[in-house]
Formats: sequence, C-alpha cells, structure tokens
Amino acid sequence: MKLTRLILGIWLVIAITGCSILPNLPTIPPGWTVTPSITPTPLATFAPTVTPTPLPIARVDSGDHALFNGDYENALLHYQTAFRDSPDVLVQAAAKWGEARIHFADERYEESLSALQTLITEYPQSTHLGQAYFLQGLAFYRTNNYQAAADSWQTYLVLRPGYLDAYVQEMRGDALYGTMNYDSAISAYKSAIQAPALGDDITLDIKVAGTYSKLGDHESALELYDGISARATNDYIKAQAAYESGVAYQALGQTEEALGKFRLNVENYPLSYYSYLSLVALLEAGAEVSQLDRGLVDYFAGQYAVAIAAFERYIAENPVNDGTAYYYRALTYRDLGNYEAALKDFSTFTANYSAHPRWGDAWGEKAFVEWYHLGSYSVAAKTLLDFVNNVPNSELSADYLMSAARIYERNAKYEEALQTCARVANEYPGSEQASTAVFLMGIIYYRNGDFISALDTFNRSLTLSLQAEEKARAYLWLGKSQQKLGNTQAAMDAWREGQNRDPGGYYSERARELLIEQSPFTSPASMNLPPDLEVERRDADSWVRLTFNLPADTDLSGLDVLVSDERIIRGTELWELGLYEDARLEFENLRTELETNRDAVGSYRLINYLLELGLYRSAVFAARQVLTLAGLDEHTESMMAPPYFSRVRYGLYYSDLVIPDAQANGFDPLFIFSVMRQESLFEGFIKSSAGARGLMQIIPSTGGQIVSQLRWPINYDEKDLYRPDVSVAFGTHYLANNRDLLGGDLYAAFAAYNGGPGNALEWKRLSGEDPDLFLETVRFEETRNYIRNIYEIYVIYKRLYGKAG
Repeated sequence: MKLTRLILGIWLVIAITGCSILPNLPTIPPGWTVTPSITPTPLATFAPTVTPTPLPIARVDSGDHALFNGDYENALLHYQTAFRDSPDVLVQAAAKWGEARIHFADERYEESLSALQTLITEYPQSTHLGQAYFLQGLAFYRTNNYQAAADSWQTYLVLRPGYLDAYVQEMRGDALYGTMNYDSAISAYKSAIQAPALGDDITLDIKVAGTYSKLGDHESALELYDGISARATNDYIKAQAAYESGVAYQALGQTEEALGKFRLNVENYPLSYYSYLSLVALLEAGAEVSQLDRGLVDYFAGQYAVAIAAFERYIAENPVNDGTAYYYRALTYRDLGNYEAALKDFSTFTANYSAHPRWGDAWGEKAFVEWYHLGSYSVAAKTLLDFVNNVPNSELSADYLMSAARIYERNAKYEEALQTCARVANEYPGSEQASTAVFLMGIIYYRNGDFISALDTFNRSLTLSLQAEEKARAYLWLGKSQQKLGNTQAAMDAWREGQNRDPGGYYSERARELLIEQSPFTSPASMNLPPDLEVERRDADSWVRLTFNLPADTDLSGLDVLVSDERIIRGTELWELGLYEDARLEFENLRTELETNRDAVGSYRLINYLLELGLYRSAVFAARQVLTLAGLDEHTESMMAPPYFSRVRYGLYYSDLVIPDAQANGFDPLFIFSVMRQESLFEGFIKSSAGARGLMQIIPSTGGQIVSQLRWPINYDEKDLYRPDVSVAFGTHYLANNRDLLGGDLYAAFAAYNGGPGNALEWKRLSGEDPDLFLETVRFEETRNYIRNIYEIYVIYKRLYGKAG
C-alpha cells in the first residue's frame, strides 16, 4: 500500500493541475526534487511511463525524505540501494548514516549500532562522523552499556565542540553515574553547567547533589539542595529538594533535621509525589503526622483507600473543623467510583462550610456527579439552582444557571430549559452567558418546530450580543427561522447582514454559503496547485524590505547574523540527529525572543529556515508574528500582505502523504490539510494532554482499532503514531469510517473524531439532516469549537488553493 503512495500522490496533483508539484512544495527537505517523466492523462486512463533508475545520491535524498515522513520501509530500501550501487564513498557513508538513523528511530538499537560501527570504521571522512558517535552513544545508553555511551559522547565532543556541549556533558554524566563512576559524573555535570544552554541549571544541580550523596559527601549535597530550594519557583522542584535533603540528613544521622524536611513537604506541597515519599519516610520513622495532611498527600498520590481512612480519623478526632476533610474525602470517593458516598460528603460540605474557598466549586462537583455519573439530570439541575438561589451574586451563579439549563436540555426537559435560560438573560443581562442563554432558547424552539418563537428569541439574542461572532450567529439563525416561515427575502437579508459581521468567522462564512445555497465543506471546482513558492517568496522579500524600511539591496535569502546564534546551531544539530522536541525548544526560544524584540526581519529569516528544516509549526508562528509586527491582523492579512505568508500559515505540508490518502478515502485533500492543521499544526512529534499523538492526533486505543482494519504497519507499536505516514493514513481512514457510519455527514464525522462516535450518533438523532442544527446540538464546547475551527481553516484553504466553478 505504502510503496505506491508517493508516486500516486505526485501523479494526482499533476493530473489535477497539469504541472509538477514537488520542487516547489515546502514539505520537501532541501536537496530532494523530482521531475516527473509522465504526461498527465485523465484519471481513468493513467499509464505512467517508465522512469530512469535514480542515481545513488538521489536515492539518499529520497531516503532522507522518506525517513522524515516516517516511511521506514521505503527509506531503508533507498539507503540500501544507494549503498550497493554507488562507487562514491561519501554517498556510501551518507546511505549508511541514513540506515543507522532508521534503525534507531525504530528502536532496533543493535542494528543501528552495527550500521554506525561500519560508518565510523570504514568511512572516517564522512561529514556525519561526529553525529554518528552521538547516535552511537544514545544507542549504547538505551541498551544499558553506559561506559561505551560515555566514551562515544566524549568522542563526539572532540569532533564537534561547541554544538551540543551542555546536552552531551549531561548525558555523559548520566552514563557515568550508571557505571558508578561518581567523581567523573560530577565532573561531566559541572561541565554541562558551564556550557551555554537554555534555562537554568537547577536540574543539573539536583543531579550533582544526588551524586555527592552517592559519594557520601552529604554536606555538599545539602548545600546544593538549600540553594536549589532558595531559587526554585516551582513547588515540585522545591518538594524534590526538600525530600532529597531529608534523605541526606538521615544518612548523616541527623534525624530531627530529616523529619523537618519531610514534614515541610507534607504540609506545603501535597500535590508532589515527593511529598508522598516524605510521608512514607515520616511514618516509617514513627513521626507524628496530621491526619488531614496525610489524607491530602495520599489523595494526590492516588492512594485512595488510605486517604479515606486518614480523613475519617481526622474527622473523628476533630468534629469541629473547616470542612477540608469532607471536601477531599468527597473527591476521593468520586475517584473511587463510590458516587453515593461522594454525594453525602459534598452535601455535608455545602450545607456547613460556606466560608471555605472551595465551597462554590463543591456545588458544581456535586452536580457533575449527579448528572454525569448517576444520570440524575433533574437532581443535578436542582443542585445548581439551589446554589444560585443561595448566592445569586456569586461569580459562579450565571455559569451554574447556564449549566442547569443545558442539563435540562440534555434531558429533553425543554420547558425547564427555556425557563432557566430566561433566568440567565433576565437576572444576569450583562454577563457573557446572557446572549448564549437566549440563543439556546432559540435553538430549542427551532428544533421543536416553533419557528415564530425561535425568530423572536434570536432577535433578542442579537440585542444581547456583545461580540461580532455572537451577532453573526444570531443573524444566521434569524435567516434560517425566516426561511422555515417561508419568508425567503427576509432570510436572505439576515444572511447578508450575518456574512459581514465577522468576516472569516464560522457564522459569517456559513451565512455566505446559505446565500448561495452551498452545503458546508463543498470542494472547489478545481485546485490551483501548486503555488510557485520561489516566486512568491521573492515578492515577500520585496514587501519585507518596503514594509520595514530596509535598503533595496538587502539580501533576505539566509539567516544573516542569526547563523551564529547558539540556538540555531544547537537546534539544527538536534534536528539532524532526530531529537525534534529538543530542537523545537531551541528554535522556539529564539522565535519568542525575536517577537519580544519586535525583530520582524529576523523573524522573516527564521520562517524560511524553519520551512527548509521541516519545523512547520514554528514557521507558522513566525509568519504570524511578522504580520503582527507589520500591523496586520487576520482580516487584513490577505489584502495587504503577499500570499507567501498565507501559504506558509496554511501550507500543503506532507502533501505526498495527504493527497493520495485523501483521494483513496474520498476526501478533498484541502479538507485533510485543514484537519491536520487543527489537530497538530503540522508537528508530527506532538502529544496532547489526552495522549493523542502525531499529525492527526490519534489516541493509542483508536490506533489499535485502525491497525486491525488496515493490517498495517507490520509489527505495529504505539510509537508508530508519531510517524507521519502512519498518522495521516490512520487519520484519514478513521475520518472516512466515521463519515460512512454517519451517512456522509462531515459535521458528524468531525464530532465523532473529537467527541466519540456514540455521542455523534445521538447528536445526529436530535438534529436530523441540518448541519447547522447539528453543530448547536453538540453538547461538548470543545467539539463545537473543533468543528467551527476546521470549517474556518477549510474556507481559507479553498480561497488560497481552490478555483470557483
């Protein structure tokens, strides 16, 4: 399947546009170009001509590109063929370097070490010799050969001084620590501290202190821990330093000092796991510990059973207390799934401890347990209404009243929902929730077929609207209500107003579509692919010179003085070694500094450099900051700035993966580019807080389902979700499955992708075939925003690359 995808993707764009795509697309790393030798023909009669066998150096370049895409199988084939066919030792060395990187990326460390050894011993003239020693050190370290790792990294430092000294010395210290050569480890750590690097040296100081303790020099360790505690701004670092200090004092036989450090943690930093370790140390020493502190530390460490026991002892010993034990015992019961016990404690807390800082939160926690976990919708709504009735002036009251209305609406209690929404608007008319509440009333009326009431309510929503987006939303639904009532001209008038209220925003763009009777996500008649980025970049160069008052002969083609910036040097080296996240941190640090310094020209140079590397997300940010420094916002960018900036911000990255997979699954490629931009902003190594991974942000459980359907890749592992070719294939397949499950409804497919197929089916049942009603029926704000964002992005992609029919 994947062996033909690259060729198919190239041909599809050629067939659509009649021109070559690859030389101009920013997704192609430097040095990788393809000149197709086929003549475009209609899709049904495509018959590619035989292409000449690529030269070995071209094979290496193709291997580099395939490796960048995560296509390990094709990359390895290219490298091995280049190594076999080339008489040039430098080409052979480059091929062997590529092979070593593939094996390392795939965690086949022994094979990587074999390739690296061949490169080091047989090709000492290779430009990658120093980097080979670095990668060799990593492979040795991950196979627990710590001394060999330290030796390899020392050789790297000799061959490439000034590149990654801080990184490598720290890793050498870790390796030497693993060999129990503690004196040498301290020396390496101190060398790392002296070398230029991002951030401060607290982490290294902790390592040095810990190594001093291993040597038995606890006094030096304690001195360092005191310094760390004094300058740390992070409570977790403070907790670690306090715990390690306690251990050091124990080793010195200074029990009281040790217990004081452990107690400091337990009483002040309960969220840190080091506080849990401190609690264990206190209990093992037979020290007195507050049962409340013990319960809190155990709760945050996930030790729920002992946390409940501690809270119970505290309450028994202190019948008169401030309520903290009841609140956190309720949370503990909730996390254990004992919802009835949780509700009992929440009730006790809310009834008796109104002065507690978490009192207002407890009402919301209680209501959530009632409706979400127990399905008691009316009870949950009453809980929230009771709070509002008790403290109508609380900053939470408008939000809780709105939540009660949504709970009633979820439970199809429409009269109660309407009454509660009306209370939001009447009792909190100046709140952000007022317009939304009245809007929800309109949606309820509309969904139930009462279009006259809907019309009146949307008119009121318009009056209460504070933001341009809210006004556009009201006009869109005024038009839909008028349409249902048979007032075609009034509907058109409302949509005309709506399309102008928030240009580029979802509701204005959707109003524009309704005016021309166009369905959402309608593909352009044809695509204007590919753009000539070289020509557009020259135009952008001229614009930058003019906008920022540069001499007419200013050369903007390179980094200029930035080429010697340590972050460029370190970031580039890390990127070439495949350490993408570390590289990103270096480049992002430089980018934000340029932004702070209002250096538009430096930011522009950085855009182009990052595009060549393939760090697209940071390039997108850099492009935005150049436009901001030029005084342009999202609305004026397309009119006042050269198209190059929009092409960067809404690029066709990974096009050789996206286009064939999109076509194979029946999607407009611009649609998949839009999804990818929303999901990851084209950063393949990104991981979300929810565990979603890669370009298309697939979670591991979903990845397991998809691989069973595709039966690819062979020997699949969760880490494969970071491979661009796997992520794009999985994402398009999963979207297509959801689309087909939901009758071709793309809104519902997005809702399933983000909020789960089961939820999407229920929302579709409630909204029928109306995509606008579906969006407003979606119960998760994140999912509603997700659909709207992709829609807005797709509109921009169509304007940049599409042609009207």
